[in-house]
Amino acid sequence: MAAKKRILVAVTGMSPQIVTETLYALHTQQQWLPQEVHVLTTQTGADNIAASLLGECGFFRRLCEEYELQDIAFDKDFIHVIRDENGQPLADIRSPQENNLAADQIVRFIHDLCADRQTELHVSIAGGRKSMGFYIGYALSLFGRRQDKLSHVLVEEAFEQHREFFYPPRQSVWLDTAKGRLDASQAQVMLADIPFVRMREGMPKLRLADNWSFSQAVELTQKGLGDFNLLIDCPSMSIVCGNMEPIKLVEREFSFYLAMAEFKREGVVLCRQRNSPDYQRLKERYWQHYCRFKKELQGSGPQAKRHQQEVYQNLDIDEIWKEVPTRIKKVLVRHLDDYAKYYLIASSGSRNCLSYQLVTDKNRIEIRYG
Repeated sequence: MAAKKRILVAVTGMSPQIVTETLYALHTQQQWLPQEVHVLTTQTGADNIAASLLGECGFFRRLCEEYELQDIAFDKDFIHVIRDENGQPLADIRSPQENNLAADQIVRFIHDLCADRQTELHVSIAGGRKSMGFYIGYALSLFGRRQDKLSHVLVEEAFEQHREFFYPPRQSVWLDTAKGRLDASQAQVMLADIPFVRMREGMPKLRLADNWSFSQAVELTQKGLGDFNLLIDCPSMSIVCGNMEPIKLVEREFSFYLAMAEFKREGVVLCRQRNSPDYQRLKERYWQHYCRFKKELQGSGPQAKRHQQEVYQNLDIDEIWKEVPTRIKKVLVRHLDDYAKYYLIASSGSRNCLSYQLVTDKNRIEIRYG
């Protein structure tokens, strides 16, 4: 089995030292070296990192050369700046709106890294504003795997946030500190591992689509089976699952799903058995909705009626019954991942007598007809 790509992820603000301090501690205390270092920060933080860590004389290169740390990718492409709703870099995070933007981007970033099974993350919460540390820690709790770790780097008080201290050098370097002139090579830098609950294990996966927010991710995680509401919106031919964005279906799938939702609310379980009267019952209900949503079947004139009659006669409800539930499942899984199972049209029973019904509790189904 190929080794997983090791990635260090950190959030920083005005103290870029967090990156080198964490890397130093990982190397000296855990013998763990990343192949890539990614930093989430503001524009001000990115400028500070570029000025102090990057380049020929930057402290990141100095650390790597002094401690012979090889093949660690870290340059401007690995600095990810939090952006506003217009895509412009944020200089700082001060308002509630900016806080929310930071939360969304941090959570999505961790989600994407964890979606790759060939990665192994070490996430540091030591830098940045307190909210940023919380968000990245919570994101790892949502999406982290067994191989992922969370930590906070602790630096001896005299050197903590010292402008000239980035890691303990091999040779003596004397710095003026609040506690007098001290040798930086003797500074204590410790890595505190933080246990966290891996919520992805033993629960449905959480797939973060582009339009999800941090708050939606948290709310969905908290939901239990009985909390999943379903809204079927006929004007837009969409279904809304819980607090998620609407999922639009094409006419055939939406008409079938609407019919099954109505049967569920009526307490009707359909039996797909040869010569079963449920075939005709489903065909009539499906046709009623399909005519409403399919534009080419609308109209009340003689020509329109002849066309409707021709389509109805050629309608193979058995083929629709075979295909459509699977097509709907694919759409729901694409949007909801494992949570789709709360909204599927499920079958039960033997092959010769399968019973079909919508999984969602009938008391949690709302249908908006107009």
